[in-house]
Amino acid sequence: MTGTATRVPRGLDAGAGVAVRIRHSEGGGAHGYFEVTHDVSGFTRASVFQPGVRVPTLVRFSSTLGFHSSPDVWRDIRGFAVKFFTEAGEYDLVGKNSPIFFLNDDRAFSHLVVAQKLYPADGRRARFDLDRLWKFWLQHPESAHQVTWLLGDRGIPRSWRHQDGFGTHTFRWENADGEAFWVKCHFRSEQGTAHLTAEDIAELDVAEATYYRGDLRAAIDRGDHPAWRLHVQVMWEADAAAHRFNPFDITKLWPTSDVPPVPVGRLVLDSNPRDEVAEIEQAAFAPGRFVPGVGPSPDRLLHARMVGYPTFHRHRVTTPNAPAPMTDPAPEFDELALSEAARPHRDDDDFVQAGTLVRTVLDDPARQRLAVTAAQHIRPLVDPDLRLQVLDYWRRVDGTLSNQIAALA
Repeated sequence: MTGTATRVPRGLDAGAGVAVRIRHSEGGGAHGYFEVTHDVSGFTRASVFQPGVRVPTLVRFSSTLGFHSSPDVWRDIRGFAVKFFTEAGEYDLVGKNSPIFFLNDDRAFSHLVVAQKLYPADGRRARFDLDRLWKFWLQHPESAHQVTWLLGDRGIPRSWRHQDGFGTHTFRWENADGEAFWVKCHFRSEQGTAHLTAEDIAELDVAEATYYRGDLRAAIDRGDHPAWRLHVQVMWEADAAAHRFNPFDITKLWPTSDVPPVPVGRLVLDSNPRDEVAEIEQAAFAPGRFVPGVGPSPDRLLHARMVGYPTFHRHRVTTPNAPAPMTDPAPEFDELALSEAARPHRDDDDFVQAGTLVRTVLDDPARQRLAVTAAQHIRPLVDPDLRLQVLDYWRRVDGTLSNQIAALA
């Protein structure tokens, strides 16, 4: 991108004049270690999770929508990928800072990419076509939980250090006796979770594209090593069919009242990379890279990612490190098994968990900030009928919240 041609940031299609979503193209990370603090050997034979084990790790944080040099402080879901260097090979837990996702059907994913496509606005800034985005979300009401999460405080974390990380998908653990369990992985920040306010963002110049990276590097350099506690929710394989929520629906949580978290270990980042490109950008995390004792569930989105990420890496990474081979044959799921796993369960309403988030997780100030952000999404909508449909979408999440949004919009 030199010479007399117009310079376009990586991730932009100069010919079409629109931003092409190159997923997780902007990010950074650090080296560290993971140490097991609690005995979970009854659930998995994976060597990395055995008592007393400590292994090196590499963590990459990333934006989802941003292109190269885009600001860190856009409202977005952040990637949270952890690579464990184990005696059995590399194990990649490729998650994000959200425990859920917009969709539970891989066939709609390409439409989500189009709906979230960014358009240049004034050089280095970009914008969404909110009419198009909301039409997509309305067509996919299962998005309500993730949309509510995204437009709340956690959509703009104060730093990579001040966010939780989640494996998001359901995975399969197997112990030494061959017993199988479904698990969800949660990294809880020891720094606590915090968000940037509108006032904070106003003070940040748009040129601060690496705001989060700089914060992480500075913290590690001064010895303030960020850490997370890994907990897992564990469900017996045989119990999945009777659970009130579909355990393989990525738009749903497992309520902790149903499946209490079990402590596993501690993740610490204590070393900055010397070469960001070679050590972080070429790490090529793969959702299908497991070790013995860990494998996939019949989550359709997980299987789509396992197939799609190698292609994505060939696009994003110019000279990737040779990825470690799969060291454990993954369980095979035929189309029937994948379809059966996608069947709704008793309480699988698209809006119920979003409503629970609003009413029982958020406090009054957080609910008010969510209403303000949601109203800001409605004001630019061109189609008046669409505005009414969006307000009805929020009414199905929570009636009081919808009234607040309507008053502000």
